[in-house]
Amino acid sequence: MSRSLDDLLTEYFHPEKLKAAFKAYEQQKTDFFKQGEPKVQMGVDGISYQTFKKELDLRCQLISNRLFKGTYQFYSFREIEKDKPSGGKRILSIATIRDVIVQKVLYDAIYKEIEKDFKATPRLDKVSFAYRKGKSAPYAASLIHYYIKQGFIFALDADIVKFFDKLSHEYLFEIIERKFGQDTIATKLLRRFIKTGGLPHKNQHGKTYGYRFFHHHKPIVNNQRIIRTEGIPQGGVLSGMLANLYLHEFDCWVINDLSKKYSLRYVRYADDFVILLKQKELISIVHQEVAQKLEDIKLQLHTDESKTKYVDIAKDFLEFVGFQFTLEHIKVKPGNILRFQERIIEKIDKELSYKTGKNFERRFRFFIKYVINRKVTGRGEKKCDVCGGVLGERVKSWMGFFMVITDIQQIRELDKWIRKEVSKHFYKNYKLRLKKSDFKNAGLITLEQEYYRLHKRKKCLCEKPNCSLSQMNDSKAIQDTGASQTISWNFIGNFLEIIFRKLFAL
Repeated sequence: MSRSLDDLLTEYFHPEKLKAAFKAYEQQKTDFFKQGEPKVQMGVDGISYQTFKKELDLRCQLISNRLFKGTYQFYSFREIEKDKPSGGKRILSIATIRDVIVQKVLYDAIYKEIEKDFKATPRLDKVSFAYRKGKSAPYAASLIHYYIKQGFIFALDADIVKFFDKLSHEYLFEIIERKFGQDTIATKLLRRFIKTGGLPHKNQHGKTYGYRFFHHHKPIVNNQRIIRTEGIPQGGVLSGMLANLYLHEFDCWVINDLSKKYSLRYVRYADDFVILLKQKELISIVHQEVAQKLEDIKLQLHTDESKTKYVDIAKDFLEFVGFQFTLEHIKVKPGNILRFQERIIEKIDKELSYKTGKNFERRFRFFIKYVINRKVTGRGEKKCDVCGGVLGERVKSWMGFFMVITDIQQIRELDKWIRKEVSKHFYKNYKLRLKKSDFKNAGLITLEQEYYRLHKRKKCLCEKPNCSLSQMNDSKAIQDTGASQTISWNFIGNFLEIIFRKLFAL
């Protein structure tokens, strides 16, 4: 196995493959609407996107040579602080452009080999939903909703203490060597990636480094570099894959051992997971066994009740991967609604800066068509020229992510809020009074309209897509759980409600 994988890796390390990886990365970082220069971050080597692209052929050849010789080393990561949605800070590791390309190529080469373990059984395949093709947070949410409908209404909502920062290198290296061999190309590169240190986002005096700082300085040589003895860098494609690999033994234990002792359902997204039970008294027992198993693999559960929680879904709600669950519905987590509203407010505040003339009605129509509608629909969809079906991944939009919710009232309230905030802005600044019919005449696409449109889409029938869109639309993807049936009935109920409302309005 290792020899054939090494052969595959050498094939992936050719300059043309590296150039293709750069082009894909470039496209990924390009704003769909602006279509300007990609927002590619700079690493500690000080090489900008413009410079790298200009010298692409030469740089890919140099990278390829080092990979073939086995001398390739990763640069230290440029580490930055980001706010976590749940509060607190997260350290993200920004790699150099060349290291990003190598990570992507290595990921593509070993992905199928790792997926064999995750897909060993149909039940195991429906456990881990992060960093895997065809899996997603919405897909995980739909399964949890179905499990609740089955009567699994008592939840252990678990959170691991500083998972990415505390992973045991010794344990992870053992897993990698068992999987890829001790002296293979894949093992050597993964070990180097894991051990690569970082450069703090602030210097000794608390001053934050701007990315342009690395154009002129090499702070990596002045003893500021962080030596990584545990944990893995967050932010790259390899990080998520390694996280899943680390927790795979735990997944197998829950499915093969723990579930034989207790009737349960288990869903994991990265380092967050939920275990659903039918009996309330079992939560604390399962909690103790889970905590002990995690200690066996050098991890620890949060003891804080705000982090690791017991939830009786009949009395309270469960929150997981951005969704909120009750006995009846999948909803959008309130925090996600608040962040969406904040982004809409940001768009409204920028309206005054748009150079669209002094005609207030024209400004309003422009704002609805080119700002609000684009925010609602997200990235455009690619359709098949043959069958007219949708190609590629699910829509990259807020509604595209939350299309599995079943409580449509949340969406209606958001639509009302958007109209209210836009109306307030145009009256305050232009004394323009707006009615609901004005929004309709301007071509406003509401979140509710987008919700139903997304559910009525047809996927491409010419070839089987390998993306999350196919998972969400193809009933076969979740037929053994029945989750798609639950979503379909909720969708039909919401649709009939709209028809009745319109009839009675007449």
